[in-house]
Amino acid sequence: MTDRPEWLNDWFEQVKIASAFHLSDTTLAASAHWELADGAIRHDSGRFFCVIGVQWAAADGASVSQPLLKQEEEGTLGFLLREGGTRNEVLAYAKVEPGNVNTVQLAPTCQATRSNISRTHGGMPPPFAVDFERLNHRFLYDVSQSEQGTRFFGKQNRNVLSLAWRASAPPPTHRWLAVEEVLDLLEVDFAVNTDARSVLVCSPWETLVGRTPFSRYGSGFGSELARSARERADEAWLVELRGQLARERLKTAQPAIISLRDLAGWRITESGVAPESGGPFRVNQIKVVVRGREVSSWDQPIISSASDGSIDLVCGRVDGILRFLLRPHVEPGLHNLVQLGPTVVVEPGCVTEEDSINIDRALLRVECRQSEEGGRFFRDANRFRIVDVGDAYEPPEGWHWLTLSQVRRLLDESGWLTNEARSALALLLKWL
Repeated sequence: MTDRPEWLNDWFEQVKIASAFHLSDTTLAASAHWELADGAIRHDSGRFFCVIGVQWAAADGASVSQPLLKQEEEGTLGFLLREGGTRNEVLAYAKVEPGNVNTVQLAPTCQATRSNISRTHGGMPPPFAVDFERLNHRFLYDVSQSEQGTRFFGKQNRNVLSLAWRASAPPPTHRWLAVEEVLDLLEVDFAVNTDARSVLVCSPWETLVGRTPFSRYGSGFGSELARSARERADEAWLVELRGQLARERLKTAQPAIISLRDLAGWRITESGVAPESGGPFRVNQIKVVVRGREVSSWDQPIISSASDGSIDLVCGRVDGILRFLLRPHVEPGLHNLVQLGPTVVVEPGCVTEEDSINIDRALLRVECRQSEEGGRFFRDANRFRIVDVGDAYEPPEGWHWLTLSQVRRLLDESGWLTNEARSALALLLKWL
C-alpha cells in the first residue's frame, strides 16, 4: 500500500465538504420514482437502469438465479488529454458517489450515463459531456468495454481518451494533473475509481505518456514490462483465442430474464431484494443528498456485498519474456458471455474461494485495495495483486500466458477483457 499524498487528501476533503454529502436508507414505498413493477425494480421514466431477475445454467448444469442491474443505454467514460512539451496532463474529476469508499475518488473527466447526458432527471448536464460527443472527432481512443458480468446484464461503456479542444477553466471538482501523478495513484488504496482505471489502461499507452511505453524506469521490472510490450507475435494466437472463446460461447446457454418474485433463494423486501440465507449481496434503496451534482438529491437501488473480494493477476516468464496468465470467465451478464479475466477472481460477497495463489515462493509486485463503481455498488471492494512466480508454469487447458503486446492488441478491441482484468492490468501503469 502507498500512502495517499497530502495534496490529494486536501482536495478530496474540500470537495466532500462543499458537497454537503448525506446518505440514508429508504424504502421503495417512500420513493417518488422507483417501484416494483412487472417483476423488476424500475424508474418511472423508463430510463436509467432497473433491477431484474436472471436465471441461467451453470457449467455443471445446475440452475442459478440472482438479481442483475440492467441498463440498456451505453455510458460514457472519458479523459481529456492535454499534451505538453515536458509532460502530458489529464483532466481528473474528484467525484462524490454514494457507494465510494471514503466518498470521493478520482474519476474520468466525464463519467455519465446517456440518461444523465440527456437530462432525464431534469437537472444539469454532466460536466464536460459536450467534449465527448461523437461529432467532435478528436478521440485518440473510443472503444466500448464491458462492466462486471456478475452484477450487470449486458452493460457496456464507451472508454474514451480525447484531446482537449477548447480552453475552459475547470470547476473545483476537476484539476489538470500530470499523467504520471495519476498513474502513481493507481496503487493507492481507494484513490482512483474503477472507471478511471479502465480508461487509463485502455488508452494508447504511448500517446498517454508521450513516450515509448514502459520506459519510465530503465531497469528491473520496468525493463521487463517494456520488452514484453515490444514483443511481436503473428496473428495465429489471436485466431486460436477467438475460436476458443467462440466455442465456449456455443456451450453456454443464454441467460433468461425472469421476475424478481420468481428468483429461487431470494426475496423481495421493503428496500429491494435480499438472499434468503447468506448470499453474496443484497439490493437496497438509498437516498442521496449532495451539492454539485446534476441534481441535488435522489434515491436509487444499490448493491451491497457481504464481504470484500480478491483478484490476483499472475505474471511469469516464457523463454525470458514476461507474460501474464489470463483465463476465460463465463459470466451471465457479459454481452458476449465469455471474456478473458485475471488468474484468480473471488467476487465480493463470495464465500467459496477458488484456488488461491501461493505467494510463499513468489514476489508480490503490487498490492492495493480498490472499490467498484460507487454509483451502483455500496463500498464493494477488491484486493488486487500482481504476483510474480518467476518462470511460467504449465497452465490449465484454455488458460493463456500473454505478453503485454498481446494484451495491448486485445485492449484495442471491444469484448476481450473483463472489467476485473482491466483493473488488475492498470496496476502496471505506474511503470509506464
